[in-house]
Amino acid sequence: MSWQTLSLHFKQQYDGAFRYLDRCGEFMLAAVDQMNFLPGDPKPTGAKLEIPERGLTVGVDTLELVAAQEMPGNDDGFFLNACVGLAALVDEHFQPKRIIRNGFACKSYWPIPNADTLLATSLQFGGNAHAELGKQLGMVPAHKRLDFNFTSGSMDLHVLLHPVTFEKVSVNRHNPNFKASSVQKERVERLNKFADRFSVHLSHALLLEIDLMEIDPPQRSLEQHFNELKRYTDMLRKQFNVQ
Repeated sequence: MSWQTLSLHFKQQYDGAFRYLDRCGEFMLAAVDQMNFLPGDPKPTGAKLEIPERGLTVGVDTLELVAAQEMPGNDDGFFLNACVGLAALVDEHFQPKRIIRNGFACKSYWPIPNADTLLATSLQFGGNAHAELGKQLGMVPAHKRLDFNFTSGSMDLHVLLHPVTFEKVSVNRHNPNFKASSVQKERVERLNKFADRFSVHLSHALLLEIDLMEIDPPQRSLEQHFNELKRYTDMLRKQFNVQ
């Protein structure tokens, strides 16, 4: 067993992007034509897009751009390129006055099918304070949740390690109607490719969540920000290696 990537996340919050209300359609057309997204229903409160065969979903409105990719595998370059492209489309069509914050996050999981083993494994990390406290209380430690926050300049790093149970793991499959058009059939085919991605049975796991956010980001690339997240992720996966 080893750490595996469950999902990647990106959030960009901005100010003064009121042109969303006028140019949401242009943004969505550009995302469809240039980046192969499937469009959802655009609304004044926000619009949705997705690339289902890659597990990528996107939401955008007057306040923020949010993207997430489930089960990205080892190809994190696709996610980064999508985020860079979407941020560029936001800048082009909505012209926000300023970027308030950028954030990249990664959720990693270490599968441990047995629940008792998982809870015991969580006690391996973060020192022995739980054992000493258990003696004082006259109780046996059951499991542990570690929650850390770090800061450096404009960067904030949040690290969370905890046991989880995937209580409901379900994937929807779709069928076209009898008289579906070629466009509708293609949409259904792409949506079903999302289901094909989930070949792993998930029950219990140790979850490592790493969120790297930059407030009032200077003029620098999202690539640099994402690479820093990857560096911290590699370091923390080694730190929390399950024995």
